[in-house]
Amino acid sequence: MFVEQRGDWILTGTTVAFVTAVYVPCVQRTVPGGDSGELITTACELGVAHPPGYPVFTLLARLSMYLLPSLSPAHSVNLMCSLLGAAACGCLTLTVC
Repeated sequence: MFVEQRGDWILTGTTVAFVTAVYVPCVQRTVPGGDSGELITTACELGVAHPPGYPVFTLLARLSMYLLPSLSPAHSVNLMCSLLGAAACGCLTLTVC
């Protein structure tokens, strides 16, 4: 049983590493289209975006801006989104295994 679980975790880690290696170099350094500008501005000001407001995204974006002060706000939020996307791929892999 433990050998199977170890294989699942290795596959999950490999998936996260691969997706991160693909996503991070492709991160936009400026504001992408759509609602991104509004959501990034909301995170900078800690305001409320249009309904439903996305409070968890706003707080995580603000945290990423705080942790990466040398990057522009748009770049740090886009980097956060790519890392969260890689983590979601890892969760999906673990669930399927």
